[in-house]
Amino acid sequence: MSGGIGPVEPGDGTEGLERPPASPRTPATRGSAWLGERYARHRRAFLAAAAAAVLAAGAARWYATRPAPVAAPPPPAPSQSVALTYMEPLEPTPDGSAFALTVRVRNRAGNPVTVERIGQPSRALSVTIRPPLPVTVGPGEARDLAVLFRTEDCVHVARNSGLPFLEVTLSNGFQKEDHSYIPGDRYARDLSAALTRACPEDRDETPTPSS
Repeated sequence: MSGGIGPVEPGDGTEGLERPPASPRTPATRGSAWLGERYARHRRAFLAAAAAAVLAAGAARWYATRPAPVAAPPPPAPSQSVALTYMEPLEPTPDGSAFALTVRVRNRAGNPVTVERIGQPSRALSVTIRPPLPVTVGPGEARDLAVLFRTEDCVHVARNSGLPFLEVTLSNGFQKEDHSYIPGDRYARDLSAALTRACPEDRDETPTPSS
């Protein structure tokens, strides 16, 4: 019988439980992990940049194909929004005038309109406006103006239905317009009567301008 002790045999069920110690990570393994991390970071950055590019392309396509904005329509011509109405003669007639009357200028549009001039085409008459022009009339407003006629040449002054209309210059900030207003039959009758009083019936007489 031998007195030595031989190698210990593994017991039943114990074989394979013991594992060899893990070998230390080699430099090649660490390099691969570093590369993988960099790839993951760059991949996230690439995906973010690609998503931003897709969004930018979509926004550019929407901007290029969007409906064009509808421009606001221009305001109507001043003469289409302004009415001029003969009101009544001014009595007593101011000194130096053969006839004086009031007209009402009413603005029915949404833009202010400026009355820059009121005149008439006859060289036998001159016109003065009070208050002096220009006068601005706001939307929905009305202004009364006095129109004073002075006779400059009684020989050529008209006394019939061909009496001069009123020439008015209007502007609304977008357009300036010269427009002729016919104040109506009552205006023609009143002016004709006043000119008949101011000038002699015989046109061959020496002109007597109103003073």
